Formats: sequence, structure tokens, C-alpha cells
Amino acid sequence: GDRQVFRTLRSLADMILVGAGTVRAEGYRPPRTPDDSLASARATAGQWVRPRLVVVSASLDLDPTAPLFTERLPEDPPPLIATVRSAPADRRDALADVADLINLGDTRVDFTGLLATLGDIGARTVLCEGGPRLNHQLLAAGLVDELCLTISPRIVGGAGTTGPGLLNGEAFAVPSGLRLDRVLAHDDFLFCRYLVV
Repeated sequence: GDRQVFRTLRSLADMILVGAGTVRAEGYRPPRTPDDSLASARATAGQWVRPRLVVVSASLDLDPTAPLFTERLPEDPPPLIATVRSAPADRRDALADVADLINLGDTRVDFTGLLATLGDIGARTVLCEGGPRLNHQLLAAGLVDELCLTISPRIVGGAGTTGPGLLNGEAFAVPSGLRLDRVLAHDDFLFCRYLVV
């Protein structure tokens, strides 16, 4: 189901990009070693054993004792944190021993610069796992090649219903077009892969 698709997408990525709010809300941990067949495919493709995690945070509001930082394997590089020059110095100092910090802008992260930097250090495929604000920023900047979307057989709504959405930000000046590339169905779930056009 959805978890297998999620594991497969992670196993194909060189790096996993995620916003700090999502890291905090979901209790992120270091990426695991993919299953045998996926691990073999990574080795054949010349990828690292596990994808590297990249966290986006202008405020550096991250706990350096969180599992994301404390449970990584010694042979793995620490997570990268894409931040800004105006980030608080005390937060920068607190995270310096558990992560590699990259400054990408004065007050807002430069996402074009971020993807270029990730490419320079070997990332060919970057998987963005959100949250909604990060998804919005990448789409608005024209930096998304494909969108993988799971459609669940549940209807949620009504007064007082809250929850995360796919995007959170200003309306796009020009809407992003999508072309359906592939659909898989399993247990009434639809797993859709769209190409951004």
C-alpha cells in the first residue's frame, strides 16, 4: 500500500528534503537502509547506502537531541540543514555538532541555490516530503519535476475539520500544470504520479 510506495520513493532518492515543522510534527528519524532489492538497485546506481536527510529551517527551531540527530548510524553523514544567515546564533551553535548547516539566503532560503548545492554534493534525485509550505515554495519556484499523490478512499470534511493540506501559501501567479504519468490501484487507494508541465 501507501507505505510500500513511500519506502520505494525514499529508496530511489539521493536526498530527502523536508521542512522543520514536518520534522517536529512527525518525529522524523534518520532514513533506514532500503530492503535488499532496493539496496541492490541503489548500489548499482552508485548511490549512498541510505538517502541523506535535508531539513529546511530559517529559524533553526530544532531539538539537537531529537532522534533525527541522535539515532543516525556512525558511518552516515549528519543531516543537512538549509538555513539563512539571519538564523539565531545560539540555535546555530546548538545544532553545529549534530548537523551540517548551509546558509542559503539572508532571511529566506533560496531554493534554487539549495537544489544547486545538493547537486554539487552528489544529489541527482531529491524527494520532497513536505510539509505544505515547503511544497508550495518549491512549486512556486518552478523546481518540481513530478508529484506523487495518494488518493485515499475516505471523505473528510465538515465544520471544524482541520488538517494538513498539500500546499500552504499565496495563490500561484501561473498555476502549475500536471500530466498524469502513472496510476496504481491497491485496496481502493490510488497512487498517482504526475509530471509537472
